[in-house]
Amino acid sequence: MFSAFLESKREFKKDENGAVAIIFAVMLLVITFIAGMAIDYSRIVHTNSKLAVAADAAALAAGRALLDGRYTDAEIQVLAKAYFEENIDQSGNGFGSISELNVTINRANSTVTFDVDAGVPMTLTKVMGVEKTDLPVTSTVVFDQNDIELSLALDTTGSMRGGKIADLRAAAKELVDILMPDSGTTHRVRIGIAPYAASINAGPYAADVSDNTSTDGCVWGRSGPQAFSSAAPGPGAYLTAGSTPVDIDPTEGTSSYSCPRAEVTPLSADKNMLKNKINSLNASGYTAGHLGAAWASYLVSPEWSSIWPSNSAPVAYNDTETVKVALLMTDGIFNTSYVNGTSDYQAVEVCNNMKANDVLVYAVGFQAPSGAQATLKSCATSDDHYFRADDGEQLRSAFISIAKQLTNLRLSN
Repeated sequence: MFSAFLESKREFKKDENGAVAIIFAVMLLVITFIAGMAIDYSRIVHTNSKLAVAADAAALAAGRALLDGRYTDAEIQVLAKAYFEENIDQSGNGFGSISELNVTINRANSTVTFDVDAGVPMTLTKVMGVEKTDLPVTSTVVFDQNDIELSLALDTTGSMRGGKIADLRAAAKELVDILMPDSGTTHRVRIGIAPYAASINAGPYAADVSDNTSTDGCVWGRSGPQAFSSAAPGPGAYLTAGSTPVDIDPTEGTSSYSCPRAEVTPLSADKNMLKNKINSLNASGYTAGHLGAAWASYLVSPEWSSIWPSNSAPVAYNDTETVKVALLMTDGIFNTSYVNGTSDYQAVEVCNNMKANDVLVYAVGFQAPSGAQATLKSCATSDDHYFRADDGEQLRSAFISIAKQLTNLRLSN
């Protein structure tokens, strides 16, 4: 009987080992599935992120093309798909495969929608019958635009000679192209130009703004209560003119008054004329940056309406349909002043006056030293309105970014 008991015990152990093996096999399957889910989930997240970034970039590129106005729907679709594929090739699309790309353009609503259908094949999760996870990705851009009055205060001083002035011309013309597409816009866009160096060439407006004291078309600042304001020129507020020696930062040496060749251009919707004016900019002289800022404010000031031609007259400051903008660009320290303190101090005061009148102030430092960057940052409406450009491509990117901000081109999803 005892031997029978021992035999039954041995059989029981065999059964127990078999049960453990079954349990272990089940647990191994569960662990494998969980590990597979973790791996495949990571693959899905990684792929989705890559697809979303590429789709957003493609949608924004298509939106810019739509805004440009020179492209057909078919051309925009080809451009968007090429942009998507280029971004995917550069970053890799993760672990997925793309089955379909669609670009939907709605000119009436000013939107572009980019749809991607992709799938990620599963690895260990296949043991549970899941072969693939679908990844539909959608990106939509929309642009809204108010009427725009934009003044460009562009540095045409001697330090801008050569490649720099060429880079400035290219960047400024591209900004004009974006804001003024060849097909036109449903909103009114006007741009004025204030090239500055050691003074401002007011051209045909010099007599009116200087009380007939300018002999060469050039003027500089004014003193008194209206020194930094955008008040119209008049008794006590005329601009000064004449061949008066300038005050130069001692570290920059000394110089005499000089008059830049390029004249001020009041607000205009004539795209070709504006681009021709920009294309003719040359570089010479020292940097009276505060004069550039002042004339940027005069170009959009409704108080100067009597000075400008009727089709260049700025609207009122409180016009809710219009955004007034000044863009101040330089590559150097503001080293030339006449009265009222240093040029950088005056520039900031002028900028503060513009901001008080709800004029958006953008500032771009092009290979500018730290002192100039500090002045520009103080001038700008906010940190987001200041751009640092260390080369021509970054200058172009800054001007494009400003144009995009003004047109409110944005992702809606």
